[in-house]
Amino acid sequence: MKFHAAVLAAAMLIAGPALSQQKAQQKAPAAEATSTVPVVLQDLKVQLFLEGSGTLSENLVGTKKKLHNTVLGEGDAGEPADALFVTLQFQGTKNTRSSDKLARDLAQVKVTQFTKAGNKILLNRVYGGFVFGESGLAHNAFVIDNATCAPIEVEAKIGKSRKVAKIDFSCGG
Repeated sequence: MKFHAAVLAAAMLIAGPALSQQKAQQKAPAAEATSTVPVVLQDLKVQLFLEGSGTLSENLVGTKKKLHNTVLGEGDAGEPADALFVTLQFQGTKNTRSSDKLARDLAQVKVTQFTKAGNKILLNRVYGGFVFGESGLAHNAFVIDNATCAPIEVEAKIGKSRKVAKIDFSCGG
C-alpha cells in the first residue's frame, strides 16, 4: 500500500506542472493571439505643440497654413511652437497582436529636415508588436524638437501601405 501511495504521489508531482501549463494556455487572453493578417498604416497626423497654451494644433498634413517663423508664434501658428507631435494609426485584426519579428508587421518611420546646409535625418525608427483591441486600431506617437524652421518630411510605411507628409516650415526675415 505504501508503494502505491508513493507511485501515486510521484505521478501527481510529474503531471501537476503539465496540467497547470495546459490550463494556463487554455486561458490565454485573445489579445495574445498573433495576427496573420498584415498591418496597415491608416493615418499619419502631424501637429504643433503650442508652447503658450500647452495644447496641440490641428493636423498640419495637407494644410495650406502659412508656417513662417512658427518658433516665434508668427504666421498661422498663433503662438510659439518649436516641436512637432506625430501620431501614427495602424489597423490590424481585432483582439490580436502583430508580430515584432516579421518584416511585413514592422513600421518604419523616417523624419527628414531640409536645410540650406543639407538634409538632416531627425528620426529613423522601427515599430512592431502592435496590440489591437476591439477597434482593431493601435497608435504610436513621438515628438520632434527644434523642427519648425525648415521644411520637414515624415515618411511612414508598413507592409504595402505608405504615407508621406511634407510640412513647409520656414524662418527668417
